[in-house]
Amino acid sequence: MARTRTKRFHTACQEEVYGQVKGYLDNLVDEHFDDADHCDFYLKFGSTVLEISIDPFEDDDAVIEVLAFVVQGVEPTFELTRDLLRFNSEVPLGAFSMVGEDVFFSHSFLGRRLRGEQLIASLQGVATIADEYDEKLVAEYGGETALECLRGQKDKKSSAAARRAGNN
Repeated sequence: MARTRTKRFHTACQEEVYGQVKGYLDNLVDEHFDDADHCDFYLKFGSTVLEISIDPFEDDDAVIEVLAFVVQGVEPTFELTRDLLRFNSEVPLGAFSMVGEDVFFSHSFLGRRLRGEQLIASLQGVATIADEYDEKLVAEYGGETALECLRGQKDKKSSAAARRAGNN
């Protein structure tokens, strides 16, 4: 029997905002993945993969962060980090960041008074900026776009399954 996992919310407001975001996503997008261990959602939006997380902010609010996986497996160099800082001064909202060998773009905002238009604008803005910069960064610095990385994982799984089938 499958084990059901319960979400753990830190505040009532975080739980309320999570429910609002889930409701908007259910109505707006065909498919999204709800992470059962965290207060996160994942979805493909255009040519990028977005993560939406809801974290508590003080006792009476929650922060919604929309994060795009821009480039994965890129070597962190001085030139790359300089360009990311320059790009941050050019984009109208959000910011680029780098963790290890992965580049992200994210935008955060308070969610207690969330409106659907606000969530849509953030999703579109983050996805558009990630889409605009991902191929430029890959061409200049290497790595893979998030979509290429996902496709590569699917190809690896398919070829492994084909090898197993061929061995039977």
